[in-house]
Amino acid sequence: MYRLRPLKALIHDAVDATTLLVEEGHNATARQVVGALKKVPALAQPTQTVEDLRQAGTSGVLSSIRLVNRVVERVTDAALDLAPQAPAPAEAPPLTEGALWSASGAADQLVGLLNGAVGDHLEGRGIGFDQGMRLRIGSRWIDPDTDLADLTDLRPRLLVLVHGLGTNEASWSFGAGAGLGDPDATFGSLLAQDLGYTPIFVRYNTGLSVQANGERLARALEQLSVAWPLPIERIDLVGHSMGGLVCRAATHAAGACGYRWPRRLRKLAGLGSPHRGAPLARLGHHATRLLRAVDLPATQILGRILDGRSEGVKELRHTDPASAGPLLQGVDYAFFAGAAHRDPAHPVSGLMGDWIVPLQSAQGPLGADGAPRVLTRRFGGVGHHQLQTDLGLYLALRAFLADGGPALPPPTVALDT
Repeated sequence: MYRLRPLKALIHDAVDATTLLVEEGHNATARQVVGALKKVPALAQPTQTVEDLRQAGTSGVLSSIRLVNRVVERVTDAALDLAPQAPAPAEAPPLTEGALWSASGAADQLVGLLNGAVGDHLEGRGIGFDQGMRLRIGSRWIDPDTDLADLTDLRPRLLVLVHGLGTNEASWSFGAGAGLGDPDATFGSLLAQDLGYTPIFVRYNTGLSVQANGERLARALEQLSVAWPLPIERIDLVGHSMGGLVCRAATHAAGACGYRWPRRLRKLAGLGSPHRGAPLARLGHHATRLLRAVDLPATQILGRILDGRSEGVKELRHTDPASAGPLLQGVDYAFFAGAAHRDPAHPVSGLMGDWIVPLQSAQGPLGADGAPRVLTRRFGGVGHHQLQTDLGLYLALRAFLADGGPALPPPTVALDT
């Protein structure tokens, strides 16, 4: 029930958007007819008069529909204000594969997809489906006013895990049973056991720009580090897909704001992150321009729909997303890439990457010599979303994060697995 109000707001916005699409279609059709008739000198003026009347009539009818739509919105909002309010769950949902496919988990995934598609619109309209920027430890949501003293098992090593486009933190459980052999495991839970981290999962609105999310994450980590009840030994960041760019943007924003937490930053890993852009995003950009350039009803409507995709999606078309910021001196980076074929060197892998992000893009930004600047590993037969739960990648990630770390008990996942 707590999702009812934002769902209703989204439906009202969809009604308005539909009337605009109808108007776009009417206008595109009329332009074809009017353009042809006006080529006949005797028909030019009468045709323009009829077209002016048509435009006024169409605009009046559709404006009336939008007015009624908003009146209905206000009336139903008032009715909801009088009804008993259903609060959102106080605790975060479990990070398990089973919870991912529950009814509430599936609803959360749909909200994540919605954020990826039109998250900037959700934020601009204040619609409750906006995921914002939230941190969680275990099942507890953390905000600037949270008292961390009563949280148990906090440790001096912080691991921040940032999900990718169109998802939320539950994506770290996707395929855990098959990939990690335990449907209740995540990279965060395993690294907590193996390397002594406190895993901190991030949920954010992936429809916003990488820079905006980087700034928000930087601020949230600064507030968290100030409130941490024991001295912080180190902070490490792991981001999947867009999350890797957001991690980079957060370090850049933190430096610009003079935040203190980057002094404890040691390592940053990206899993399938499009450091040099994503072909699907570029395809969407070119398709939108092509559709809008063809003045037909169908192309204009489709072009407007495509053009409504979020800023977060549009930004991924760039071959060098500068908003992610430069790599920092004194921080170790590792960028892991998936490959469609079991052989990462196979032409299929070179062509398809992990089915979403090309190998070259996932391998990170280039140095002056044209080669990747950081540690890069490729994993054959591992798709884009499998990168979050692949055992081989986990072992490589653990080895990267453990480099130079303190002596710890034997790992929970054996190296020879």
